[in-house]
Amino acid sequence: MKMEKIYEFPIEKPLTAQRRKAVEKYISAQAELADQELVYNWDEDDSGILHISASPVVVQVRFQKSIVELHAAAPLWARLLFTEKKKTELKQQIEALLFEAKFITARAAG
Repeated sequence: MKMEKIYEFPIEKPLTAQRRKAVEKYISAQAELADQELVYNWDEDDSGILHISASPVVVQVRFQKSIVELHAAAPLWARLLFTEKKKTELKQQIEALLFEAKFITARAAG
């Protein structure tokens, strides 16, 4: 499966050790609410990349100085189930994470 960039979010502040912990706390709390296993870990070679997987979907969150990119890979059958509603929900979750971890000071409308 090939990783494809699906979203890009502008951020006001870069990744720090404190924000990394806030990201982990947010994901851990969301994982407890999920109806399937969610696994996440930071890349061993690039500390600005977070890997998240919820089978069969694999996501990379790439933290850069002024943007966060969301890349994902999934088999064709799973991509067909990724409706506009689910895309919107995912985008809102990422924006909530960025707000909670203080990468941004205001959540996007919608």
